[in-house]
Amino acid sequence: MKLILTLCFLILSSQAIAQSVVRIKDIARLQGVRKNQLIGTGLVIGLAGTGDKGTATQDMVLNTIRNLGAKLSSNKISPKNAAAVIITADLPPFTSPGDVINVTVSTMGDAASLQGGILLQAPLKAANGQIYAVAQGPLSLGGGAGTHPTVATIPGGAIVEKEVPTQFVQNQVLYYLLNNKDFTTALRVSDIVNLTYGENTAKAVSAGKIKVNIPYSFQTNPVEFVSLIDHMKVQVDQVAKVVINERTGTVVLGGNVTISPVAIAHKSIIIQVGNKLNKTGKDEQLVEVNQGSSVSELVNTLNLMGIKTSDLIAIIQEIKNAGALQAALEVI
Repeated sequence: MKLILTLCFLILSSQAIAQSVVRIKDIARLQGVRKNQLIGTGLVIGLAGTGDKGTATQDMVLNTIRNLGAKLSSNKISPKNAAAVIITADLPPFTSPGDVINVTVSTMGDAASLQGGILLQAPLKAANGQIYAVAQGPLSLGGGAGTHPTVATIPGGAIVEKEVPTQFVQNQVLYYLLNNKDFTTALRVSDIVNLTYGENTAKAVSAGKIKVNIPYSFQTNPVEFVSLIDHMKVQVDQVAKVVINERTGTVVLGGNVTISPVAIAHKSIIIQVGNKLNKTGKDEQLVEVNQGSSVSELVNTLNLMGIKTSDLIAIIQEIKNAGALQAALEVI
């Protein structure tokens, strides 16, 4: 069986990485500024016979009707047009009562589809057990109506009822947390802040945290100070890394990924990095790369030769096993 893989390259040259300058707000967040997860259970009605078949949903339907003040002469109700669901949502920081947030609705019984359903009013709780939002509304399956009909969304389907206090200033001190932990980047962030607001204003305390003292002139207006820091630009450092996704045939090459002298023989291809090597057979293809060349140069050469993705992945792994790939290799 012939396996056909699609190859996608994202090649970042060493020079491009060295000159990568971004805003601090794009690489870090303030400690204390975070989202909170909400969860709840509810009942979806209006399904076209694709609901649950179990008694648990039948009990939920009966309880809902009774809670609305209706009297029933019989407890025999078929729940085929209703489904018991789990509702999840993320409560963003600085959200106020009356704001709306998106929710995701998922079946927890044997309902076949949520297509056309409406979620009845359901409270959403945080991990502390308190209610922070209430969800209700028509479900949307979007493009997944045919592929995954048991999960739906309600854009803006929950109204926030309670605010989560967000404390990002601690004794006139801010803590910035890097999204990608790196000692060099942390030091550069502190240096650019100190260059603007004076020595000892900022200090990198670890590879992922920078302590920033709020200057006296901004202590009554920390929001303005945060905005100014957010828009400062810093040169980001990155670890040399190669990521291979064997399921999709995707190879992602970061900058500064070089190859030490090595000779690799793979099928009819001989790859020589550094020292010259004579071919051992008339049918072999010899690929020569200068010592210190980047992996992207080798990949480009092999790609132009029409090498299969599976062979390219195997070659990169062989180079890593030989200790010649000067980068971290991650296979997912």
